[in-house]
Amino acid sequence: MQIEDSSETFDDVPGAQSLTRGIDLLLLLGRSSPLTFRQIQDQLDLSKGSLHRLLSALRSRRLVRYDRDTRRYAIGATVMSLARGALDRDATVRACQAEMSRVSQLLKVPCCLYVSDDDAVFVLDTADPVGRTVRVWPRLTLEASTPGQAMLAGRPAGHKNEWSPDLQRVISKARALGYVADAGEPLAVAAAVLDGEGTVVGALCCQFDAAGTRPDKLHEAGQMIREAARRASHHVGVTQRLNDQVIAPRPKARFKGQVHDTGRDYVGESPSWCARRGRLWWLDVLAPALRWLDVETGRSGRSLLDGLTGGLALTTDDALLLTGENGLSLYDPATGRQTPLVDPEAHRPENRFNTVGVDPKLRMWTGTMPLDNLEKSGTLYRINPDLSTEIILPEIYLPKNTVFSRDGRHAYLTEQDPTRGRAVLVAYALDDDGLPLARRELLHGSDARGQPAGLTIDAEDCIWVAMRGGWSVIRLDTEGNELAHHPLPVPMPTALTFGGADLASLYVTSTYLRLPPGYNDIAPLSGRLIELRPGVTGRAPLRVKLEQP
Repeated sequence: MQIEDSSETFDDVPGAQSLTRGIDLLLLLGRSSPLTFRQIQDQLDLSKGSLHRLLSALRSRRLVRYDRDTRRYAIGATVMSLARGALDRDATVRACQAEMSRVSQLLKVPCCLYVSDDDAVFVLDTADPVGRTVRVWPRLTLEASTPGQAMLAGRPAGHKNEWSPDLQRVISKARALGYVADAGEPLAVAAAVLDGEGTVVGALCCQFDAAGTRPDKLHEAGQMIREAARRASHHVGVTQRLNDQVIAPRPKARFKGQVHDTGRDYVGESPSWCARRGRLWWLDVLAPALRWLDVETGRSGRSLLDGLTGGLALTTDDALLLTGENGLSLYDPATGRQTPLVDPEAHRPENRFNTVGVDPKLRMWTGTMPLDNLEKSGTLYRINPDLSTEIILPEIYLPKNTVFSRDGRHAYLTEQDPTRGRAVLVAYALDDDGLPLARRELLHGSDARGQPAGLTIDAEDCIWVAMRGGWSVIRLDTEGNELAHHPLPVPMPTALTFGGADLASLYVTSTYLRLPPGYNDIAPLSGRLIELRPGVTGRAPLRVKLEQP
């Protein structure tokens, strides 16, 4: 939590004296512990009658509350609700939350999101490695502060300015590095955050103790913050479009299942059941983190990963195969070591790999997607045990969650088109070599029922679909006919898989960061792991076979 510097003064506006007094009263209460009538009167130098009328008016709108026991006034519920709602609806805040949290944990210092206000910058949101704390974050001048200079550097190079020679040198260096590093007191590094149109919307900034930070460490932090700001910039465009995300009406049927106390995921994805360890693995894509749940003991945990990670698959060894912005890698759960394997799209830094499917011949099917979800630049690959790659589908929007029929003659996946806000569940007939022959569309997303997202197959070869925006998972036959509908307590399920010793539990991941504005209060369980017992069993997940060099 952050509090603005209370030392700032304001000029009065002629003709608005009553309004100004009311605002001053709110500012006073917002920056103080609860105050008595006399304390307020002394601070604002108002007559008893004027202050009584102001307090009565503000209490009538619940902007101020009064405690009859202590006889003190404080900020009211309406102000709190407005503040929470504004932060919840702000696309920049929502897009940067995961990156701020990750940076603060790695650097062990608070990470702040600064935005501009005329010729100043102020803290809009912050992540602190020690949890919720109260800190004073003063307003800073745009041109003389590290976050302000980062925002100036993020503007187009041809942007008209009247900068001083010293500031111009700072901006030029920042454009070359991608961040501003200030070796003054305190030490600080910052990098600009842009929206989908390339407009600067803020800056991520961290401050350090000069006594314990070497210059090389400052620049290492700058590189980390630069990459965090780059990822956050891609999220901003996605999050802005979430304001148009349509959520279907909440089902009237009662939820029958369990919500696990594993904490909230920004974007849960790629659950996979490991019978050897009795553990469910899944990802929090934007943390990015590997998550796990021991279903016997209920213990859970998380490990931070290198770069955005969207896909996870078991291997024939104990290692986990991960896919993301750095291509494919192996993760050793025992040591936490992540070893790069191959990146078929190293030449396309604007793309990242998404989810992984494993076909009956133990080959990986994984798709790529643009980081900003805007361009149709995704590709569906098949990767063989020797890590050689084949392009299955070029130039496709967000191919994800490929699953296969038991005989390997059919593949199912969802194709997401973020420009239209629609998704479709597609079936492909496969030839003897497992390559697509014919394409059928089984299910189209709609505002009324949600958009098909994550997929899994049960023991009867029926398809289970997580309906993003639809508060539900559904079961379909191979022709797309709905066989079952299970309501959920969250509107945005993302992926699902069968697990447990009997393979009779259906585990569903979800997201809270990608909720439309206002839904954090409506669906507070969003981002949690959910377990259903749907009355059918699943199939044990296939493990990727990798040929060791």
